[in-house]
Amino acid sequence: MIRVDRRERASRVPELLATRAAVRFETLPWGDYAVGRTVGIERKSGADFARSIVDGRLFRQLADVRRFCERPLMLVEGLVSGRAEANVPWHAIRGALVSVAAVFGVPILHSSGEEESAEMIAAAAAQLGRTFPDGYVRAGYRPRRWRRRALYMLQGLPGVGPARAAALLDEFGSVRQVLSADERALADVRGIGSGVARSIIASCGPRLTTAAAPGPRA
Repeated sequence: MIRVDRRERASRVPELLATRAAVRFETLPWGDYAVGRTVGIERKSGADFARSIVDGRLFRQLADVRRFCERPLMLVEGLVSGRAEANVPWHAIRGALVSVAAVFGVPILHSSGEEESAEMIAAAAAQLGRTFPDGYVRAGYRPRRWRRRALYMLQGLPGVGPARAAALLDEFGSVRQVLSADERALADVRGIGSGVARSIIASCGPRLTTAAAPGPRA
C-alpha cells in the first residue's frame, strides 16, 4: 500500500501510480508518498524545487521526512542541469541539491516527468517487499556524542531506523535498557509494535538471567 498526500491529486502521478500499485489518499504530516512505514518520498517538480529554495520550504520539509522516516527520498521531476527554474539560477539549484544529499543525507532521485516518477515510486514499493538476508549496510559513520552513538547502535537492530531508534532511546534511556527490555515493553513503544519487538528480541540471542551475588570468600 502506497499512501499519497491529498495535495498530490493536482498531479497525474497518483493516477499513473494506481495502475501499478495499491494507492490510498490521506493527509500526510510529512512528505508526499509513504511506502509502508519505511520509505518517505518528498516529490517536487523542477519549478517547485526552485521555489521551495526561495521561500524556505525545502529544508523544513526535508527535516520532517528525515525525522519520521527510516529511509527518506527526494524525487525531483524534470530538472535540467544548467537551466534556471522559476527565476532561480542554476548555481543556487545545484547548491541546494548538494545540501540535500551532503548535509541532510537524503538521496535524490531524478525523473524526466510524471510517468517516470510513478514508475520510480512503484519500484521503491516493489523493492521494499523483497527480502535481503544480510540486511543493508550502514555507512561508515562513527558518531562521537553519547546520544548519537546510542542511536547509531540502535539502528543496527532489525527494523529499527532513525525514528524508531529515537523512540526507543527516549523510552528506555540507554542501549543497555533497550536490550534488556522484554517483548511487551518494546512493543508498547511508539512505532515499534509486536513484529519489530520480536525481531529485536530474536536478534539479541538468549537472555541471561542475573546470577546471585557471590558470598564472601573463605
